Amino acid sequence: MSDGQGGLSWRRESAPSWSGDLKRIVGGQPAGVFDVDGYVDDQPMIGEWWSASADDGAVLGYGWLDATWGGDAEVSLAVDPAAQTRGVGSFIMSSLEREAAGRGFNYVYNSIRPSHPSGSDLYDWLAVRGYTGSESGGLLRKRVTTDGDVRRTPSTSAGAPGLPEGSRGPGHEESGGYVDVDEHRY
Repeated sequence: MSDGQGGLSWRRESAPSWSGDLKRIVGGQPAGVFDVDGYVDDQPMIGEWWSASADDGAVLGYGWLDATWGGDAEVSLAVDPAAQTRGVGSFIMSSLEREAAGRGFNYVYNSIRPSHPSGSDLYDWLAVRGYTGSESGGLLRKRVTTDGDVRRTPSTSAGAPGLPEGSRGPGHEESGGYVDVDEHRY
């Protein structure tokens, strides 16, 4: 899949393993970004992995998605240091969000490790892209939809016929059958 954004392409890795470009890019991040010390060459990787490549086929970064409980997906990314600040990370993150939404996930989240050398900058980068959470806790999440839109507030559609707009009893979810934990509303 090509993005039309600087010629980047998005490809799902069919059998990702700790080798080649994946090892070079993920393993080449500064100490504290990822915990990769226990990986051995050619070890199969868990979760789903995608690569972002330039027009010439050079892999510039990777995205990772793993399904978790409750309809959420954890996402992470790594960009070749030589390709940083060129939009590759934004391309990877938006592509991961589309993948998650297309599979029916409600939220994506990213965990910032306390040992991350640029954790505060990463927090800001994610916040600009619609992720919310506690900087001290390092867990940020974002609601995703199939159209790529972010929904921060629940629907205000009317309740049962004959009731005023917004009339809903406790436990009556508004849309999608999920509670909006950010607004503490059903």
